[in-house]
Amino acid sequence: MKIKYLLITLIVFSIMIGCGKKPAANPELSKKGKNNIEKNIPVMVEKVQPKNLEQFIKVTGKLEGLTDIVMTAETSGKVVEIKKHLGDWVAKGEEIGRIDNKDYEIQVKQSEAAVLAAEAAYEVAELQMQTSENLFQQNSISQVEYSQTKSNFKSALAGLNGAKAGLEKSRKAYNNSRFLASVSGFITDIPIEIGQTISFGQPVCSIVDSKKMIIKTGVGEKEVQKLQKGQQVTVSNDNKEEIFYGKITGIGIKPINNSASYPIEIEIENQQGRLLPGMVIEARIQSKVFKDVIYTSMNNIIQEYDDYFAFVIIKENKAERRKVTLGEKVGENVIITGGIKIDENLVIEGVENLEDGSVVDIRKGL
Repeated sequence: MKIKYLLITLIVFSIMIGCGKKPAANPELSKKGKNNIEKNIPVMVEKVQPKNLEQFIKVTGKLEGLTDIVMTAETSGKVVEIKKHLGDWVAKGEEIGRIDNKDYEIQVKQSEAAVLAAEAAYEVAELQMQTSENLFQQNSISQVEYSQTKSNFKSALAGLNGAKAGLEKSRKAYNNSRFLASVSGFITDIPIEIGQTISFGQPVCSIVDSKKMIIKTGVGEKEVQKLQKGQQVTVSNDNKEEIFYGKITGIGIKPINNSASYPIEIEIENQQGRLLPGMVIEARIQSKVFKDVIYTSMNNIIQEYDDYFAFVIIKENKAERRKVTLGEKVGENVIITGGIKIDENLVIEGVENLEDGSVVDIRKGL
């Protein structure tokens, strides 16, 4: 009886295991979706048309103000007034501040008085000289008297010139006591304070005119031969969505020291002040235009050893693997010189999922 029950139990257990097994996966069905319908591979295509392809030289550099200077003190003294502050715009000749200049002002007034006195003495000597010349020609005065008058005239002229020079010196000393902007621009640093005693040559302020910016950078030997002064440049910054435009204003004919790059300078209009000194930018300079060529991204090309292939979509939305010949590579693009015809649909997205004969679903975006 025990053997009978054991056999029955084994039979029931075998039936239960058999009912729990799943059918083996069909490899053909794994490529299909519901209802055993094969899914089409999504791709994006572009109708092949000849277009112009621009080649650019790309350079990076740090922006500088076209004018960037450090003003220093021309004389010593105590700072008594500061009229401009960090970030202020200052026009050329405008006063930024001054040291105590009462003594200089007095010297200017004394020099002005000395000039007036010298002018009066000169006018008298000039009249005497004219009179002496007439009298000497009439033999009414002696040679000695004429020579004395002539000497007095020269002394008066020398005195006048000396007084004028003294006035100019006094005015210069007075002006040096005032910090007058030598250029127009924004104040980027002003390291002086009221009450501070400064000495000759000490920095007073830094001025940058950022309404025009300049980039000093370099290009290679082959690239410099493609550039010329006045050529337009497109400029961008990672932190700015706006595109700026400039032009090449200088091209060096000798490489930068310890470098194989040739120096170039690019000037950019910045009237709105959206660019700031110190920003790192990328500049693109058009060096060549390939006219009416067929090209695509290198990402759309498949390389197998020395052969290159691309996919085009033919009838019934099928992909055809086409061998192509390539021309010059331009940036991320490459010119196709053979294997693709005008008006064919070239696959530009989804290439990595395709095989020759794949059925595709052409979409506007993936």
